[in-house]
Amino acid sequence: MIRIMALETAIDAGLDENEFSASWSWLKGFKKRYRLSIRARTRCGQDTQADGEAALATHLQCGQTGVNYEYLPTKTLNDRGASTIWIKCGGKSKERATAMVMADTTGKKYPMFLVLKTAASKVKKVVQENNAVRQGFGKTVWKHVEPL
Repeated sequence: MIRIMALETAIDAGLDENEFSASWSWLKGFKKRYRLSIRARTRCGQDTQADGEAALATHLQCGQTGVNYEYLPTKTLNDRGASTIWIKCGGKSKERATAMVMADTTGKKYPMFLVLKTAASKVKKVVQENNAVRQGFGKTVWKHVEPL
């Protein structure tokens, strides 16, 4: 689409097709110059009619990424010919937290926060209370939850 629009602009400016072709390298430089990149759709959804009629003052955009507790290198320098190599670490290679970042349409950036996974209660009554009263959080975590 960018290449088509660039070619149309070049024709309007009076350039010949041999002078400007909107080549792949031109497109790459254009994206780099204006700090643009090709993105893939991550979510797909539809608005209900009630959502479309309601005017929202602020839209929030949220993103999440995994954060490891420790950095574990995948390679190490060792003697040649060794069949087994031990690397000292905390043993938390698969354990991580989720970092949530959020911004709104006005450009305001909200503080990043971490989402830590805890073991769910095995008592059915406590699970029902957490879901009904505290939106799935436990009593201890709910004390620290603050509205934005």
